[in-house]
Formats: sequence, C-alpha cells, structure tokens
Amino acid sequence: MKRDISKHISRRTECPACSSKNLSESIPPHVNIRMPVLPICVETPREDDDFAPINICICEDCGLITLKDIIDPEVLYETFHADGIGKLWAGQYQHLFELIKRHHKGGRLLEIGAGPGKVVSLLLSHYNSGIEVFDPLYFGPREGVTVHEKLFSKETAKELEGEFDTIISCHTLEHFLKFGEYFENSWRALKKGGLLITTIPNQEYNFSKGLANVLNFEHTSVCTNFHWADLHMKHGFKIKEISFYIDYSIQIVAEKVDNPPSYKISNMKDYTLKMIEQYGRSLKERMRKVEEFAKPDKENWLFGASLFAHPLFAYGIDEKIFKGVLDNSSPKQNKRLYGTDLICRKPEEIINKEKALRIFLNVGQFNKEVYNQIKQLDPRTECIFL
Repeated sequence: MKRDISKHISRRTECPACSSKNLSESIPPHVNIRMPVLPICVETPREDDDFAPINICICEDCGLITLKDIIDPEVLYETFHADGIGKLWAGQYQHLFELIKRHHKGGRLLEIGAGPGKVVSLLLSHYNSGIEVFDPLYFGPREGVTVHEKLFSKETAKELEGEFDTIISCHTLEHFLKFGEYFENSWRALKKGGLLITTIPNQEYNFSKGLANVLNFEHTSVCTNFHWADLHMKHGFKIKEISFYIDYSIQIVAEKVDNPPSYKISNMKDYTLKMIEQYGRSLKERMRKVEEFAKPDKENWLFGASLFAHPLFAYGIDEKIFKGVLDNSSPKQNKRLYGTDLICRKPEEIINKEKALRIFLNVGQFNKEVYNQIKQLDPRTECIFL
C-alpha cells in the first residue's frame, strides 16, 4: 500500500549550521520541484513511488544553502542504497587511511556510519585492537571489531563520555539534518585531546558543477569549505590538518580542546547566491547536451542509477529518450530506477560489438573511470560527458 509521504515531510525552521531562524524564500527556479524521494532501484510498481518538493533557499545570516523541506530519516534510510564502489572510492578510502595512520597512535577508535566497512578493513590491516563502529546497517568485517548496531546519538555519547581517542567518519556528516549534533556528540565521547577525523564531499566545488548528488533529500545542505571549518571551531575543535582528495572530498583532522580559535563568516549570502546561479546554469548545460545529442540513430543510455539521475527528469528531460540506465552497483541491476520506468542494467550485458550505443555519462568525478570501462567493452561506443 502506498504511504502518505506528506506525513513524513517537515519544513525547516532554522539553519542547520548556525541555528538562525532567518531563512530566505525558495529561490527560483528551484521551487516545488517534484523529486523522487529515494535514489534506489526497486522491483515495486511505479505507482508506489513517493515524491516530495525540492525548495532551495539560503540562510540570510551565514549564507548556507539548504532545502526548506526535509524528509524523516527513517523513511530515507529504511533500505541501504550507497555502496561506494570503483577506483575513485577506493582511492578516497586509502587517502583517509593514510591520514588516520599519521594521527591516530593507538587506543579506542570509533567510526560513525561505517556501512560496508571499507575503512574498517584497512584499519584492521594496521591496528591490532580498539576498532569500534556505530551503524544500524553495518555489513563490514566483524572479527576484531566492536559493532554497535545503532545510531551514534546524544544518549550513546553520554554513555561513552570521554572514552575514545579518535572518532572518524567518511561521507556521513553531510547526511545530518543538524550538523551540531555530530560535533557535540563527538566532542563528548572523545578524551581530552582526542581527534575527530572527518571526510566530507567537496560540496562547494561539486555543487557549482551542477552535480545533483550534492543537494537532495539525503544531503539537505551545501556547506562551503568555510562552513566546515567554522563548525569545527564553534563546537570545541582545533583544526590540525585539512587534506583534499582531488576535487572530490575534504578530510579534516581536528583536536578536542577547551578554547578553540574562532573567526566570523560575513557576507557569505552573495557568494552562495552566485553558487546557486552557477548550479542552475550547469544543470541546464547538462540537459542541453542530452537534448542535442540524444538522436534516434542509436540506442541512448544513461549511466548512473543514482542521485545524479533524478534532477535531469525532475527539471524537464523526458525519460523516454533513454532505452534504460546503466550502473556498476550489483544491487541495482535488473531493477527499476525509482521514480522512473527505466530499468537498470549491468554494463557488460548491454555494451557489446553487435550494436553501437550512445551513453550519457552522468556520474560526476566517476565519468572518466566509467569511460575507460566502456571503451574496453566496445571502443565504438559513443560517450557523452554530462
């Protein structure tokens, strides 16, 4: 039975970064854009899919870009749907592992939101003990790991006050509806002088590129790099190192202190409004490429059954242009991309030398990696980068 999704949607009353109640009106054209709720592939009928409005606004005080309407996390995360595969993800995990090794010298190390355990697997190769995870959907290695199958909450942080030498997270913080909760809980659970090592997407760069995995119902705000630094200092952390993994993510090492340095962000509103304008232009350009190059002389396929795909259709591209959607994630294959009628297929099943295809590469920084994969399967395949 289809649920009433309206019961699970609420309107923000304050900024998730600075807690100001001074949020702007929705910024055209990003007003009531009808977006599928989940970025997954399913076997259920399309009439069961849920949609909710995308309304982009900014905080008038700190300039944060955020969504006015948010969805209950219990609805969003009732099923696992992010597996972080490919060479780019592997490189990011390795980059984070090297950073952890430089700073964490032993003791209890906690990962928040460990998911498939990619970072945990690397940690186990170096540390003999002390590894713990908090994640209700954890499905990584368990031998040598203490697993807490629940969310890292205010209550659990209180129970574990001052217990950890290091807390880490990888692409988890951006999922928080209120960023302060992450820092407050981590500060409480860390020992004095303990380390917080956080990997987050480079939202500032990627949003301007029109990459739709940055702002959506899972990632409800776009923090500039100044926001990330400011949030650390506001919540009792002194930044020790900031490391960039290419243009994809930022990795921040910070120390729990009593009197962190601080600074004031001012006049960010004009800057982030320009970011929203650039996002709109970039999205239009990607859609223009689809309309220009998607001719009937070949089958047209979209690569990426993910958060990247939905905005193309929500902002106006006809999904019937595409024969289907391709993705390397095995849980998605042979299922329907939520919110559409497009069936997700394994690339090796579709790309062959029997017929020429046109594939629109729509996975951001993964495009080059996917391009090389496609050309190995069939060099004749026409690839259009979005």
